[in-house]
Amino acid sequence: MAGLIAALEKAPTIGYLWLNDSNIGYSIRYAYRTTMPDRSERIILASNRRLGDTGTSWKPLAPVTSTDYDFTVIELRLDPKGVGEGKASINTKVVVDPDARMVALDNYAAAPAVLKNVKR
Repeated sequence: MAGLIAALEKAPTIGYLWLNDSNIGYSIRYAYRTTMPDRSERIILASNRRLGDTGTSWKPLAPVTSTDYDFTVIELRLDPKGVGEGKASINTKVVVDPDARMVALDNYAAAPAVLKNVKR
């Protein structure tokens, strides 16, 4: 993962994620969107900082797989109507998806949702 953090550090900021418990935004350094065959969407975002490093709103409530990345990957999945959820690397491992040739969350289906009622 050292290569990923190095690439994120060099990449320009393409957007920001703002949390309600901090007035410091998280730079989004990578974004990828694809439409699936069923017209659902998969969106991957990455920041060069770990979510929750300045507050408590991103702390998992239940025991989950612990990760210690210095970055964050967020994966959003939206149904064809544009509604869905998001999961993040704060409690799920990051892997390389060889089919899509991008980073993604390991075993997305089993990961706990950290963003609910996401809408396009």
